[in-house]
Amino acid sequence: MTGKNGNIIIVSNRGPNDFVWKDDHWDVRPASGGLVSMIDPLARQNDVTWFCCVSEPPPAAEARDELYTTASDQADPEHHIVPVPVPSRVYKDYYGAISNEVLWMLQHHLVGQFGYSSLDPERHRAWSEGYVDANRRICRAIEESGITPRAFLIQDYHLYPLPALLREAFPKTPSLHFTHIPLPDSATLKLIPQSWRDTILQGLLGANVVGMQTEWDVRRFLSCCEELIGAEVEYKDRTVISRDGRRVRVRAFPASTDPAEIRQAMKLSGVQEARERLRQSPEKQTIIRVDRLDPSKNQLIGFRAFARLLELRPDLRCNTRFLAFLVPSRTDLRVYRAYRDAVYAAISEVNARYADECAEPPIEVFYTNDREQALAAMEQCDVLLVNSREDGMNLVVKEWAVVSQRPGVAIVSETAGVASVTADSALLVCPLDIEGTARALESALEMPVSERWKRLRHLRDSVHEWDAARWLRAQLEELGV
Repeated sequence: MTGKNGNIIIVSNRGPNDFVWKDDHWDVRPASGGLVSMIDPLARQNDVTWFCCVSEPPPAAEARDELYTTASDQADPEHHIVPVPVPSRVYKDYYGAISNEVLWMLQHHLVGQFGYSSLDPERHRAWSEGYVDANRRICRAIEESGITPRAFLIQDYHLYPLPALLREAFPKTPSLHFTHIPLPDSATLKLIPQSWRDTILQGLLGANVVGMQTEWDVRRFLSCCEELIGAEVEYKDRTVISRDGRRVRVRAFPASTDPAEIRQAMKLSGVQEARERLRQSPEKQTIIRVDRLDPSKNQLIGFRAFARLLELRPDLRCNTRFLAFLVPSRTDLRVYRAYRDAVYAAISEVNARYADECAEPPIEVFYTNDREQALAAMEQCDVLLVNSREDGMNLVVKEWAVVSQRPGVAIVSETAGVASVTADSALLVCPLDIEGTARALESALEMPVSERWKRLRHLRDSVHEWDAARWLRAQLEELGV
């Protein structure tokens, strides 16, 4: 990239740091996994600038209850970070009321019990005075930074309006927007007002390239543009004609992980300590799950399926355990706290029913953000259960494929993006099917070792062939930078 004019500008809601609840306060630490890990190699280069959205400190009474990130939290000497501070009320509306409580839920088909069920005047105000306003502030901050942009890489559902705003400000600068979560179909998008979805679709069409996780998402986006805003769509070429006559390319870039980084992480002392802590007798089989405690991850159905397995197979009760590594998520939002309580109630019900017969509670929960412990569990487990309602991709499955040694078997929802590359490797299930998931758990536990290795090698090879570096390189090549 040296010798070219201007900087590549990455724009995301998140910066390089994450937050962990520890000793009754939020502890700031480098983020691991997901979006940050995939863009980090590029973000470290000298001609790359990373803009992220942060909150100005809220009033003290709010700070005790709400998770927010400030400019000081995102300081990092190894990156050129430009935090964009917005008023705490704007940030709360943009990040909480709209991005997480509406768009996240909508795009994971969670409207209803654990998602929004109506859009009242307060939510409309949050859209215009929070979500749209925050995107405008980010655009203005990039303009006022004085940095000459060579290209924009814009990340995820928090920033749908931004490509169109940046095109107005920098009409000659190419941009790519990548959506990390599933894109809904046109019928689902009709569950938000027309003006909102027009802003989303026209905002994305401000980019030169619209990136999605899977070909499923690409087709849905093309269909939404045709049906909802009357755009001219060329399905064969996967292009949309924008209002200003440009051909916007729509492409799939399946997110992946970095096998070399994972293998290096497996050498850390924390992994070895976790191996010893989690070690179990060879006669006892282990099912695990590793995911954020989020309604989209569908833990409730997973635990009910495990209970059904124990009901079907009394012989498995004393030699099967379920380790659940649940990462705290968005605990400042009431709906997430309600979901957490429901999950813990379901776990308690299963444990109360079978603890005496199993000589210990069959489900053990680790409610923490401890990647090293999770990697050790992935290495040793017999079954990895990923029964998400929907997932853009799900990188846990790919990380597991790199480290599994037992070997294990992956059970994956058909509605997870990673199912598009695991059809010959994992056991696929309907995410709402308790009986089917229980039967899949049974099949996985009884699968011959030779078949396990065959499936694992197939998936592991695909991860090495298309890793995080290839994901990033493909986007830069498509953008021509």
